Amino acid sequence: MSSTNRGTVRNADDYYVTPHWLIEDFICAFSENCHFYLDPENQPLILDPSAGGCDKYEMSYPTVFEKHGFSVESWDIREDSRADCTGRDFLSIPASLLPSYHVIITNPPFKLAQEFTQQALEMIADGGFVIMLQRLNWLGSQKRKPMWQSLPLAAVYVHSKRPGFNPEKPSQTDSTEYAHFVFCKGHELAPELFVI
Repeated sequence: MSSTNRGTVRNADDYYVTPHWLIEDFICAFSENCHFYLDPENQPLILDPSAGGCDKYEMSYPTVFEKHGFSVESWDIREDSRADCTGRDFLSIPASLLPSYHVIITNPPFKLAQEFTQQALEMIADGGFVIMLQRLNWLGSQKRKPMWQSLPLAAVYVHSKRPGFNPEKPSQTDSTEYAHFVFCKGHELAPELFVI
């Protein structure tokens, strides 16, 4: 996802390349929180349901997580994706037909972010994490207020540095701030806020 200001035109399929440094910053901050620790030796089941990748660029989350010793299952609705399973519509898969994942992490299409989050929460084990990269202003709007009152938000990792989503123009940043939103199935405490 990318903001459409600064003359940017939204891609028809809402595919944008998530910068690897942004994911590295999140992993570093996430691993410092004792409540959210993930150990690659425990071989957690991790899924990126909107993995991206194309003939020019690697998938972002699977590539970075695999550098840290994790194995990531990758899906994408796009046929030209580098995902393990292409042409797979995450929102149409019955959760009952799949294993319970420990982590579902992605940069979902902005217009479907709420649906992606709700579907992911159906597909993870108790205590599992759903992690969505979104604009910080995802917290706003009256339309989303009921969502925030019901979903188990555990933490928000705000990125102090604005990313750019076009590898062809690495110095061009987006027009808004982003955060990794961490939901934890069964979490009942107030969410934590981190600025990274």
